[in-house]
Amino acid sequence: MSLRLSILCLTLGVLASSCATSDPNAPRQEVQSTWPDGDPRVVLGFRGDTVHEQLEYHETGQLMSRGQLLNGQRHGVWNSYYDSGMPWSQVSYDAGTEHGTYRTYHPNGEPAIEGTFDHGTRIGTWSFYGEDGSVLKRETR
Repeated sequence: MSLRLSILCLTLGVLASSCATSDPNAPRQEVQSTWPDGDPRVVLGFRGDTVHEQLEYHETGQLMSRGQLLNGQRHGVWNSYYDSGMPWSQVSYDAGTEHGTYRTYHPNGEPAIEGTFDHGTRIGTWSFYGEDGSVLKRETR
């Protein structure tokens, strides 16, 4: 009797696991390219069949850039980093075109450039800073 019960439980377990399906819309990541040592270089994040995020890494393994994609183009805020991990830039995009806030930083973390884009065109006041944080110049467009 216990042998039959064990076989029945085993059979039901196999059937249950073969009938279970994973959620096709669950977030997942795929490595698109690697560095020569095999570490990830570009990783895409998916929801269903749609790419929603791209991660790029320096050869050291440190995150180089991260942002969202819309139809394969940069969209929303993209952050980039020096290989030290310090921020390098923060740029807003609208369907692949720079749109909104634009900031870059010196390796020491001090601001380098700050400005605004309107669908790829620089607008307003752009400020340029030295590594010590001093204002080098300002331009108004």
